[in-house]
This record gives sequence, structure tokens and C-alpha cells, in this order.
Amino acid sequence: MSSYDKRKSRQSFDRAAHRYDKSAALQQQVAAKLIALQSKEGVQSVLDIGCGTGQVTAAMCVDYPQANIVALDFAERMLLETEKRLSVINKSATLVCADAECLPFVDESFDLIISSLMLQWSNDLTQNLTHIHRCLMGKGQLAFSTFTEGTLKEVKASWKSVDGLVHTSDFMGVDTLKQSVEAAGFRNVQIHQETIVSLYPKVREVLMDMKRIGASNAHSDRSKGLTGKQRFAAFESAYEIFKQADMNYPCTWELAYVFGEK
Repeated sequence: MSSYDKRKSRQSFDRAAHRYDKSAALQQQVAAKLIALQSKEGVQSVLDIGCGTGQVTAAMCVDYPQANIVALDFAERMLLETEKRLSVINKSATLVCADAECLPFVDESFDLIISSLMLQWSNDLTQNLTHIHRCLMGKGQLAFSTFTEGTLKEVKASWKSVDGLVHTSDFMGVDTLKQSVEAAGFRNVQIHQETIVSLYPKVREVLMDMKRIGASNAHSDRSKGLTGKQRFAAFESAYEIFKQADMNYPCTWELAYVFGEK
């Protein structure tokens, strides 16, 4: 599996921060479900990894008003958006700008670590989860959502028929994902699956939406040249086979909501 270019990814999310919530309906839907599904009691300290604009952080502040809440993101402008969101509800959290794969915390710092749609960008998921495991207290809980195999299948198939180059990210299958979580030391791992199909009136809006939320292709081996007009026209033509009877174009997202205990 290709590695992710952290510099490009950080730049993408920094650029998208101010408009992220206007274009991130999918992310907001997934975060809301993750929040609803997690059920840790007696929480005193929470870490939100990849907090983005602070939807999960704000919910943790409300759900656990006595807890110490820490929000981490590697994009500074996302942290500014989190701070703005918290100020609206008169809440606060410790904001940390850092790479999720190099967590700057001592062992056993939190009893709940939560992350929505971020850990799929890990270059080594098992290693990242091992660091998360280290930061959890005894019997602490991990709760995260992630994309899985089959995500963007229409986009992948259409580009494959055009040039065979890497235009989208690859995601783990559910069985491999569970093995990775267990290999990091987590017990009682449970995974809830969901398929979400977003619909668009035009093919180009599929890619525009991906770009607007900052999730453009960040593979280190991505094609460095611009996507030419002819290639993009060929991509649009290839996508036509997916057009539905209502004239909309689908884009599939396969989700996993993962829960584990230290």
C-alpha cells in the first residue's frame, strides 16, 4: 500500500479548513454516528485525534463536562476552527498541533481516545494504533471510524479504465482492519459496518467535493502532472456507466465504526 505525503495532506486540510463544514456532510454524518455509538462511562480524560473543525471535540465537551478534553490535529487552521466551534457553546479544550502518528503524550494519559475518519491516512495503521494503545489507561476505550475497501469504487474503476494511475487512496478490508486493531493489543474489538452512497448531478462534482473537504489524493507516488482535459473527459465518459435512472451519479463510501478496549 502506498504511503501518504503528509506535507501535501496538511496543506490540503489547511486550505480547506474555513469551508470544510460546508462541504463535509458525509464526515459530519459519520462523526455523529460514531459519537452516538461510543458508550464509555466514567470518562475523565479524552483525546480526539484528527479533530478537524471540532464536531467530535464539542460533543465530548458536552457529554463529559468534568473531563479533560484534548483535541489534536496536524493542520493549525483546523485547530482554529475547533476553537471557534467550542467558543460558541462556551466550552474549551486543550488544542495540540501534532502528527497523529507521533503522539506527544506520556503513557496512560487518557481513558477514551476517539477519532473520526482520520486513521485511514496512517502510513502504518498497526503502529499508529500501538501508540494509541500506549496512551490509554488500563481498560481505556478506543473508538474510531474509517473508510474500508470498496470506498470510491466508481471513481477508482473509472480512472482505471482511463490511465491506470493512482488517483484515489486504498483502504483496508474489514478483516484486515480487525487484525490490525488486535495486533496493536486491543481486546473485545467490535466493528459496525455501513455503506453510504452520495449522489451528484454531475461527475465533476464528485471530485470537486473530495477536493473541497481537503481529501484529495495524498499518495507519495501520485501522478505529479496535472490531470489533462482529455484525460478528465475520458474519466467523465467512463463514469457514465454508473449513472442512475434519476440521472444522478453515485459515489460509494464503505464505513467501519471500530471499538476496542485496552
